[in-house]
Amino acid sequence: MRQNNGQIREVSLGAGQYFGNGFHCAEAVARSVIEGLGEDGTSAAAHATAFGGGFGKSFDEACGALSGALIAIGHFHGRSEPGADWEVPARMGAMVRDAFLRRWGTTHCRTLRDRFGEERQMDECRRIVEETVLDLLDVLEDEKAGR
Repeated sequence: MRQNNGQIREVSLGAGQYFGNGFHCAEAVARSVIEGLGEDGTSAAAHATAFGGGFGKSFDEACGALSGALIAIGHFHGRSEPGADWEVPARMGAMVRDAFLRRWGTTHCRTLRDRFGEERQMDECRRIVEETVLDLLDVLEDEKAGR
């Protein structure tokens, strides 16, 4: 996907649009990435719903954008049999988390929301959604390319 920066940006902006039009951060990331990679993302949004707002609107856990990214990783690389190897999705999840931490300094939803303040929260959360999608697409592409 990295080879087509226009498509990457389109998927990222699509996530921002989902976020601005009624989906929360986890739903927007999961659905846009899965759809952007050519699959139906409808169920991904449903699987992500309880993760929004730092897990169930508690704002006390991880940002939903990060949760949505992990759901998308599971969609493409998760295991379906007990005992199957899960090194690849675990490594990918750690990479997305590390990128999130480098970019934002925390994964904690409330900390991010407090940092932005009420007046900037929607715009800044949309930016987190879009940037998380970009990082996730990089990780997915690196895995596909064997990097």
